Amino acid sequence: MKLKQLDIVLVTKIYNEHMVIDFPKEELKPLDMILKLIEENRYEAMGLYDGDLLTGYVFIVRIDNSYLLDYIAIFPEYRNDGKGSNLLSLLAEHLDDADSIIVEVENPKYTDDGALADLQTRRIGFYKRNVCRDTGLRVSCFGAKFIILEMGANSIESVDKVWDLYEALYKSFLPEDKFIKNVYRI
Repeated sequence: MKLKQLDIVLVTKIYNEHMVIDFPKEELKPLDMILKLIEENRYEAMGLYDGDLLTGYVFIVRIDNSYLLDYIAIFPEYRNDGKGSNLLSLLAEHLDDADSIIVEVENPKYTDDGALADLQTRRIGFYKRNVCRDTGLRVSCFGAKFIILEMGANSIESVDKVWDLYEALYKSFLPEDKFIKNVYRI
């Protein structure tokens, strides 16, 4: 298994064929925003390859030497055999010198759908089994309620500092008025 940088053609294909299915519409950034951020070297899109076979992807936002894991998914036909764990492990290696890496995961406390709450709880467990720690920060981002985790060797010393980083990452690509209206601590 290896991570490889994705070109614009593959990013567009993954976005149109997978991301629109893998993520709720309200959580999905517009493709043109993602492509612009890649062009500006503030965003990375990588594929998880098993030999020559693309099996999943991870997209990350970068500001200085800190990162937000923006989107991560294994294609459905390759799930449940450790590829997600491999992807997180390879990502941790790729970002081994990062100051901070934060991860958003949906908070099951905010849904009345039992099946969805179970899925969200399993996702949290997956991340915690795979090098992620709970920061204590809870946010609302465009209506989605997230628990903020961190991964990597470095730990952010306080919830306020995690919020400062989260805010800086989002403000790096969102206009101030959109940020104020749509992203806040809960």
